[in-house]
Amino acid sequence: MFVLRRLTESDMYQAVGLKVACWPEELAGLSAEVLDLECEHSFWTEWMNTAPEHNDVRLLYGAFGNGEMLGVAFGSFVESKDSPESGFELNGLWVEPSHRGKGVALSLIDRLLCDFHELGAEKIVIYSFHHSPSNHFYRRLGCEVTATEHQLPETVPVDVFSCDIVKMKAEIHAILENRHKPVRSHEHPTHSGH
Repeated sequence: MFVLRRLTESDMYQAVGLKVACWPEELAGLSAEVLDLECEHSFWTEWMNTAPEHNDVRLLYGAFGNGEMLGVAFGSFVESKDSPESGFELNGLWVEPSHRGKGVALSLIDRLLCDFHELGAEKIVIYSFHHSPSNHFYRRLGCEVTATEHQLPETVPVDVFSCDIVKMKAEIHAILENRHKPVRSHEHPTHSGH
């Protein structure tokens, strides 16, 4: 069991530490770039605190259970080049490996989808390294790749995903609902029947 809440400045070292720890997995071995915790902390804390100066909304949520941070998600309105419709960007999503597959990421994304939809956003935009394990996760939620860019000195390919917020919320709710359904004795929980 976990609870979601907005992150405060005092949470940022732990939140950014999670990003730094997950970074090698995101890069899938395609870059040797190492993130510096102090630099990342400075960047993301400033990013969090300067939203009004940039006429932006920046929401940062954490999932907490038994006194520990299990995962975090950051979101902000997109630049017009990323989504001509009103949209928001998932700027970061990191979950402790031992808490993956338990609904933490789905709940964090759902919270951002709800908040940004209330603010008028219609789409979500996600940048994810092409070879990152998270790409399959975003496809499963109904996201489609709209472009591929290259980032970092090694020109690592980055997929740009887009999805309708209402469609993605429905996918998330269906997945979460199916998790809580009991498996009947004659059904195999991983077999789709195809």
